[in-house]
Amino acid sequence: MKPFAFTLVAALTAVACAACSQGPDQPPQSPTPAVAATVAVDTSERPAVDTAGVAHANALYYFDDLLKRSDFSKAFASLSGVAALPVWARQGGTATPVQTVQVEGKSMLLAAACKPHDCPAERILVLYDEHSQSIWAVFAHHPQGLSPATNPYDPANDQLTWLGAPSDDIKQLLQEKLNSPE
Repeated sequence: MKPFAFTLVAALTAVACAACSQGPDQPPQSPTPAVAATVAVDTSERPAVDTAGVAHANALYYFDDLLKRSDFSKAFASLSGVAALPVWARQGGTATPVQTVQVEGKSMLLAAACKPHDCPAERILVLYDEHSQSIWAVFAHHPQGLSPATNPYDPANDQLTWLGAPSDDIKQLLQEKLNSPE
């Protein structure tokens, strides 16, 4: 056994023995800082797409991560009507991880986001074909002034704004995903 590995095993064994040998009315001692540092995991930052736009294996990325990619941000900004969207929708909002979906025989990215602190009121779904850099989106929001008997969060009451002239297949996919509980 190498000296470093032996030292590490001996230190871990000493910490474990010290924890087991304490009486029931003694508070547990915290491990030494060196041991704590070896098992600490930083979960404060989520994995993202790198600056070249490459998603790392098993990494989750979100709508705001896609907006940082030059190819995606240019395609998104070129959509007619994007300037009229709320600021949160142009910056990423509260998002779920990007999904890869099959549409018309092609693999595409589907990004979903909603208005922070009021997801049922405003939502956006964006479908992006990385190969052709084509992009389509639907923005859904609930209209103001519904009668009191109407459920304001019923998706049937959504006003939809289509961006990018999607085909019927793409519209169907976006509408299904918009109304799914995922």
